[in-house]
Amino acid sequence: MGDRQVTLAGMPAGSSPGVVVTEIHPVIISVSRATDIPAFYMGWFLHRFREGYVIWKNPYRQNRRQKVLFDKTRAAVFWTKDPGALLSRADEIDTFGIHWYAQVTLNDYENLGYELRVPLLEKRIRDFQELSRRLGKERVVWRFDPLLLSDTLPLQSLSDRIEHLFTELGPYCERMVFSYVDIAGYRGVTRNMKQYGLTGVREFLPEEKLQIAQVLQRCAEKYGVLVMACCQALDLSGFGIVPGRCVDDRLFCRIAGEDTEFITWLNRDARKDTGQRAHCTCIVSKDVGEYSTCLHQCRYCYANRSDEVVAGRYLLHRQAMSRGIIPESIVPEF
Repeated sequence: MGDRQVTLAGMPAGSSPGVVVTEIHPVIISVSRATDIPAFYMGWFLHRFREGYVIWKNPYRQNRRQKVLFDKTRAAVFWTKDPGALLSRADEIDTFGIHWYAQVTLNDYENLGYELRVPLLEKRIRDFQELSRRLGKERVVWRFDPLLLSDTLPLQSLSDRIEHLFTELGPYCERMVFSYVDIAGYRGVTRNMKQYGLTGVREFLPEEKLQIAQVLQRCAEKYGVLVMACCQALDLSGFGIVPGRCVDDRLFCRIAGEDTEFITWLNRDARKDTGQRAHCTCIVSKDVGEYSTCLHQCRYCYANRSDEVVAGRYLLHRQAMSRGIIPESIVPEF
């Protein structure tokens, strides 16, 4: 597998004039930052992996596509807010013979109207614990992401919720990842917050960030969990908090066992993913998801345009799947 993770020469897509498709053979795939594939599209993904490829659409350049081939794929990171959905498919993923771990976002915003369609908190906690038993706690990364404040969620209440989740999840993971909510940096988030009447949600003041860092430090020391800050410019090393690396070559080296070929590739070719935000330290991977397709209805999310757009795209997907068509992308094009 000496080939580097590269994009090969582009070729015109015969059925779509003006659309250019390039081929890429990623060693690591991300499933997915853009949407919750385990919760809503796992059947589709498993079929596509067996077929050997997906078509990824560039959300910023509609005439650019990538044919993502899995012939060189050796590892994956699965992202979800529904650990039970991922747990139910773990055996099938294992049949692919790839190295994988989970990034599970498990926030406690229950009854606040910020995450309308995630499973009940009690179920998510129970499923997280079971997933950890199934995979090993080094392969289940807990995310409380993003941390946010509002007129109904003051700093003390958020701190209490963090501490409560540490009591439930701390014994079942080695890492906890967080970020402070960034509203001003995403026009779509600002628009969505206003559209759904959540004008009381706000970003952290500088001193509030440090207060939460103290809470995280105290919990991390109690449960022996490494706390990692995702894409944060603020230096929190004084609290024992390190920069996050969600797609992490170091973790893959730990879980890859005797796969010396893959580990050699990681040591030689794994590099920072320049396509991510400035303070992201993830190594390069290829995401296979699609924006505006996640049905969790998280009101702080930058990846969804509106509930109506998501519902329409999901309907197209389900119509194709119900007819026995496994579309090349999450949202089919008939």
